[in-house]
Amino acid sequence: MKGIGKFLIFLGISVFLVVLYIFLIHTKSSNEIKELRTTYSTVSDSLNKAKQIANRLPETQKEYNFLKKQWSVAQGMLPTEKETEHLLSIISKAATENGLKILSFKPGQLTAKANFQEYPLKITVMGRYHNTGKFFSDIGNFKRIIRVGDIKMTDKDNKNIETVFTATSYVYAGIREKTTGKGKKGKGVKK
Repeated sequence: MKGIGKFLIFLGISVFLVVLYIFLIHTKSSNEIKELRTTYSTVSDSLNKAKQIANRLPETQKEYNFLKKQWSVAQGMLPTEKETEHLLSIISKAATENGLKILSFKPGQLTAKANFQEYPLKITVMGRYHNTGKFFSDIGNFKRIIRVGDIKMTDKDNKNIETVFTATSYVYAGIREKTTGKGKKGKGVKK
């Protein structure tokens, strides 16, 4: 029995050491492995997303360049300054090219609207009816947005008519903060 007792003691110590190994070392290592696998999975997903973004860079750059060109065109249509001299210059040139004579040019006051301001110009021209129509068409085709309204035509002689109208140009005023009816400011960005 002495041999069986030694074997049972050896077997008991071995089982104890295996259980001790499982609880102290193997479990701790398994948890670390699970954490590392989770971290690897997260980092791998982030890396794949970054690769997808990097692959779309040329397409995004083209879109950015396109939008930048559109923005520069839009700035010409809706400038940030009223530019009275420039307006007078382009309107005078269009009148001259259409055989009209400018009799008066009276700038009005800027009127604030949502995100822009209206800048009215009261203009009086003299010339033939057909030439006046062509002149209005040319104004409508300017790069800058100009609305013609309040047109009054008066026959001065058999050939010429006097036309008084308001040419309203627009000035970009930035994005304004909106206010609610209670005097509190709502959501919005102020430029």
